Amino acid sequence: MVVALVASACSSGGSSKSSGAAASTTTTIDRSGEPAYEKPGPYKVGYTTLHLPDRAVAVWYPADAASVAGTPKATYNQASPLPDNLKAIVPAKFNTVVTMDAYADAPADTKQGPYPVVLFSHGAGGYRLVNSSLDVGLASWGYVVVSVDYFERGLLQQVTHKVYPKDPKRDPRLMMASLDLVEQANTTTGSPLYGIVDGKHVGAVGHSAGGGTAFDVLSNPLVAVAIGWAPVGPTAAPADKPTMIIGSSGDIALTPAILTKEYASFPAPKRRVEIEAGGHNSFSDICLVIRAGGGLVEFARQNHLVSDQLLALALNGCAKTDIAPQQFWPVVQHFTVAELRSVFGQDPQPVGLGDSIVNAFGAVKVKYQHQP
Repeated sequence: MVVALVASACSSGGSSKSSGAAASTTTTIDRSGEPAYEKPGPYKVGYTTLHLPDRAVAVWYPADAASVAGTPKATYNQASPLPDNLKAIVPAKFNTVVTMDAYADAPADTKQGPYPVVLFSHGAGGYRLVNSSLDVGLASWGYVVVSVDYFERGLLQQVTHKVYPKDPKRDPRLMMASLDLVEQANTTTGSPLYGIVDGKHVGAVGHSAGGGTAFDVLSNPLVAVAIGWAPVGPTAAPADKPTMIIGSSGDIALTPAILTKEYASFPAPKRRVEIEAGGHNSFSDICLVIRAGGGLVEFARQNHLVSDQLLALALNGCAKTDIAPQQFWPVVQHFTVAELRSVFGQDPQPVGLGDSIVNAFGAVKVKYQHQP
């Protein structure tokens, strides 16, 4: 947002050629180094579940603040992404509950919308809720965030070991189907999303394998920008649209070297952020659960259900020696929201995307490069 200070003065003398002339000046305040979006946004957040024919879709959206006052927040546990016939496989002591800063099926804030759409894709071994902390954060800044369950490469596939046919177009197709779904809800009386979905402003965000999905759908004319969190690259040549990569120095899968090469392959405009002392799963709720001593990862570790390599990846970024999620997530949230707002024209001049932003996060060290 650009704040303009306009001063005008009328004079009958001085250098004015006309006694009634008004002189005006405009000063633009430089907000390029301001971490404007690291804290929760101005909106309370609602949470609802929609359904494609064969899978669930989580949606977070700006909620009416008065309607949620005094109501309990939405939760999920480690068994939530599993079908009913498999929920019992998660022992109670590992079935850790995560409380989202969101309210189930809350009435939307209709005074401000409609709101741009963020299509989200989780990583391999994940599920639609596993990045909820960051998804809620994005929604609090005025976005409808839509997360499909990509179970063919998600937690369900790891649990059942079912082999699905390879289809490189499946994930992008599912992501765009989720856009159709929320646009349909936008016209459905009684839906929490009725009248609040701006399908003309759409961005894609994804973690790990989901980052590749986000970059792939950028070729769709409906999608304006793609942001990858520790992302794999697109399956084809990158689209000529704005992109952002956010990674971490301690990632053992999508390492800084890999992301540097990936960034180099993208056309401008593009941005790359590297957050120190995190890891591959620093972007997910998994780190909260692991630090609490529970969850499916600990269950799998104790019962030798996964390889040492896969276990190391699951734990990457979640050790108590790593940066805490509560320090990591605000930086990711800031850059993601700042990029979305810049591309959508919500900020006439980019906010928090200048070179000096690297000094804005206190003890959290950040590297940043960009090419207009």
